[in-house]
Amino acid sequence: MIDSTKFMESFLQKRRFKIILPHIIGKTLLDFGGNKGELKQFVKQDYTVCNMDWTVMLGHRYDTIVSLAVIEHIPYNEVFNLFDIFNLHLKKGGRLIITTPCKLAHPILDFMSRIGLTDRANILEHKHYWNKDELYKLAEHSKLKIISYKKFQFGLNQLVIFEKEG
Repeated sequence: MIDSTKFMESFLQKRRFKIILPHIIGKTLLDFGGNKGELKQFVKQDYTVCNMDWTVMLGHRYDTIVSLAVIEHIPYNEVFNLFDIFNLHLKKGGRLIITTPCKLAHPILDFMSRIGLTDRANILEHKHYWNKDELYKLAEHSKLKIISYKKFQFGLNQLVIFEKEG
């Protein structure tokens, strides 16, 4: 979990929220890796947060799943399994919205964490920095369609919106 009491962590988290909010659809929302549920105050959907206890997903399907600044903390091969699980829990026509830093961000995030601007432990947990081609490979594997890909935060972060065809 990130230390959202650190100014820069909180700032970056709110920037991620602002960029994803227009893309959330439907009545049900799963915030996967959503920390303490900080996103809840900004959405109108029936909101569920899921961190370590995946059982909250059992028996449920969601219109939108968001996973913000999460997949870089998971070993590369395990992310493919996670996306298969997301696909199972998305309704037809549902969206999966992720953000993940670009490879270019790695030295910058490392420096910011060394001088105390961001949570050092959080940055050290990063297992893989994804690139655009890898994200498209992930979509293909998971049978999800990327409907939008863009970089933000000066090209250091990526927003990807996947859709389950229905």
